[in-house]
Amino acid sequence: MGKAVTISKDFGCGALEMAKTLAAEMGYEYIDKALILELAKKMKTSCGEISSFEDGKSLAMFKFVSKYMTSAHVKKILSVDLGYVDDSSYCSALEGMMGELADRGNVVIVGRGGQCILHGREDVIHVRCIAPLDYKKIFLAEKQEMTRPEAESLIQEKEEQSRKYIEKLFSRYINDPTLYHITFNMAEI
Repeated sequence: MGKAVTISKDFGCGALEMAKTLAAEMGYEYIDKALILELAKKMKTSCGEISSFEDGKSLAMFKFVSKYMTSAHVKKILSVDLGYVDDSSYCSALEGMMGELADRGNVVIVGRGGQCILHGREDVIHVRCIAPLDYKKIFLAEKQEMTRPEAESLIQEKEEQSRKYIEKLFSRYINDPTLYHITFNMAEI
């Protein structure tokens, strides 16, 4: 069985391309957004609900609902077929899936807090990919066919979402060097 690799990244630094290449060259499975689909199936909810939870758009609503209603009450209102997603159930399901992937090995997992969930496992290597803002603006503007100011705005928004996600769910700082075995400056590679 091979190792697992987690990739944490600055938005727009080129890490996705690097992760896909790494997975292909090592013969590992590349796991990114597909994890959302599997997580949604496991939690009996929609991909949209998991995505909005991860993007931080639903965090305020979940906080309100969790404060004033029980999950049983919410399930009754929504339907018996849908799963109720809150911080605890999301984290439990995500930790379970990440653990299963790491146990299986031969995977490159991008994002979703893998560096926090799988921290301390000897069979997992944690990589952080960063780049200066100017590099990310140029890279993203060219790739997404947008202006550099638009790219900068999107970068700031996505990086703030990532920061909040890691802090809220794992009580960790995304740029904490103790979470990673190695950090790559993508502008220098």
